[in-house]
Amino acid sequence: MNAMKSDLYTTAIVGEDLEEIQAITGIPLGTMPFLYLGIPLSDHKLRPMHYAPFIDKIASYINAWTTSSLSYAGRAELIRSVLQGVECFCLSIFPLPAGVIDRITKLCRNFLWNSKNAPVAWDDVCLPKAEGGLGFRGIKAWNEALLTKALWNIHNKKDTLWVRWVHNIYLKNCTLWQWTMSREDSPSLKCLLRIRDKICTREGTVEAAVQRIQSWDNGNGLSIAMAYDYFRDSRTKNHWAADVWNACVTPKHAFTFWIGIKQRLLTRDRLHYLDIDKACAFCGRVDKSVQHIFFECTFSGEIWRGIRDWIGIRRSMTTIASALKWIKKEGRGTTWHGKAKRMALASTVYHIWIARNR
Repeated sequence: MNAMKSDLYTTAIVGEDLEEIQAITGIPLGTMPFLYLGIPLSDHKLRPMHYAPFIDKIASYINAWTTSSLSYAGRAELIRSVLQGVECFCLSIFPLPAGVIDRITKLCRNFLWNSKNAPVAWDDVCLPKAEGGLGFRGIKAWNEALLTKALWNIHNKKDTLWVRWVHNIYLKNCTLWQWTMSREDSPSLKCLLRIRDKICTREGTVEAAVQRIQSWDNGNGLSIAMAYDYFRDSRTKNHWAADVWNACVTPKHAFTFWIGIKQRLLTRDRLHYLDIDKACAFCGRVDKSVQHIFFECTFSGEIWRGIRDWIGIRRSMTTIASALKWIKKEGRGTTWHGKAKRMALASTVYHIWIARNR
């Protein structure tokens, strides 16, 4: 061990004992909290400011990306595949304070919407695609799901140093489900017990809670995905997700299509608080709702009719909802014609919206 590259950290050791340890080891005394593998470690409860390096790391990724010209779909993919991967390491170790969660959420929300007003609430964005969201993970529920892995390990007496320590110190005469929280327990242990109590309250009895946590066994240990589904808010599944988020549909087209389906495109009827012309930029009618643009407007309606004729759709569909309903019923399958129908609708919505904003 290189003493020059090491620091000595102690708790409850002071005076001559500490001086003797330093003299024997030759290692300088460090101060807490300190960073280890990018994670703040302390002998006391961490405060929000101690998570600054973690937040700064996320912000550094975002700052590097903001110089690029990214579509909304590209931004969504970076959040899903990169930022939420960065978050995972810390979330699996610590219960994050609400202020830190809010800060990370704000960074991701501003990046997704390019610091503009968010047309879709973040709670809705964090729903699975089948429930109308973008498939992001809600940080609070995800934090609880990842920390449940520690409960799982304690419950199953996994052969690790930390689990053995918990059983020898705290669970000598009781089980995990009988363990009573005390004021002296660490913040992390208190969080685990709150998660345990949350499961017990929701299930009604300890026996039901044990059955619930055991049901998350996927054969290789705890399924974090199943635990996350348990803690997150859920909504009714929709009928259109498979047609919108289809592999044959261009991602940036699918993203605009998704916002349109949710009636959240920033049409002029939703900008009533601004002193702007409320007339449709295409036909001049004073009706600039999503329903009007897709496809009650004479201009956009004519474009949609031309596209329908081109790919052989004979049915008249004057709204996004009616078009989706028909494609769900008649445009099934993986044939080129079925794919073309999905692509045509999403692409038409996207290009009409882009033309409207020019």
